[in-house]
Amino acid sequence: MALVSSKDVAKRAGVSQSTVSRVINNSPSVKPETRRKVLQAIEELGYQPNLIARSLVTNSTRTLALISGTLSNGFFVETTKSIIDLATKRGYKTMVYFEGAMDLRVAFDSIRGAKVDGILLSTIKLDDPMFEEIEKSGIPYMMFNRRPRKDGIYVGNYVVSDNFAAGALITRHLLELGHRRIAYITGEPNVSTFFERQLGFESALKEAGISQPPELYHVCDTSVAEVEKITFKLMHMSNRPTAILCATDAMALSCMDAILSMGIRIPEEVSLAGIDDIRMSSHRAIQLTSVGHHKFAMGEIAAENLIEMIEKGIEPDQPRQIILKPELVIRKTTGRINDA
Repeated sequence: MALVSSKDVAKRAGVSQSTVSRVINNSPSVKPETRRKVLQAIEELGYQPNLIARSLVTNSTRTLALISGTLSNGFFVETTKSIIDLATKRGYKTMVYFEGAMDLRVAFDSIRGAKVDGILLSTIKLDDPMFEEIEKSGIPYMMFNRRPRKDGIYVGNYVVSDNFAAGALITRHLLELGHRRIAYITGEPNVSTFFERQLGFESALKEAGISQPPELYHVCDTSVAEVEKITFKLMHMSNRPTAILCATDAMALSCMDAILSMGIRIPEEVSLAGIDDIRMSSHRAIQLTSVGHHKFAMGEIAAENLIEMIEKGIEPDQPRQIILKPELVIRKTTGRINDA
């Protein structure tokens, strides 16, 4: 059986081959009625455009690369889905690379070989030498949830939460409930998300005139095992904390599991809070107090901006730097200290 060509589609629709090409490439110059006839002909004939040939002509593969944080963090699971869904609606395929499976340099080298139209990434470090390579490549990009800095100044195109405000907001909530011994569990400070949330936490404590004892502050690799180990240590202190704040909800859920395994009641004996407000946090059996930063909007905003840069050939004089306002979501894992 002979393959259906664009010439066959043009003949069925009663238009030129160039019109068929404009419809396939989503050109705004095609009249709605003409577009409808061409799409109907494509469907009736079962026409499949030659994507490889088209990419050679248009210098576009209609493909985005997403370099995402680890799947062990529900935030990245959710944002990955929202990005892929949006990209698909806009006619783009998405190649996904996850942190841990390969480092940023290996992923970026693979992406360059695939000739993608743009890159979305959330694995950049604060002072990451890869940033300059990404900039120099000329490939349109948007970062989300993390951002790099150069000479102490944040640089590049990104969408992030106001993580300093998030850290301060959740800490003030615990302070307002009467907590003074607040343990803090966080990830490595070479990631902007953890670095800024820590600054917000420390700023709120300073405002309240509280000096943080070193034994209540813990940096870890954010794995379940490490968070549980730290939680057991905190809960076996002679003067244990009355509240624990984790820098992410994923860590807070690991912490919660450890606390409950010891028969300790939340929030009657210890309050617990996180940051990210992932979907699991609102589960009726969990009800974790958290700070949300529009997790779905973040991925979608990054993808929308990237696609706009690709399709309009925009090279802004100033980087696209979008900071989302966080919101406190109070649930059942935090309570007043005198409620115990």
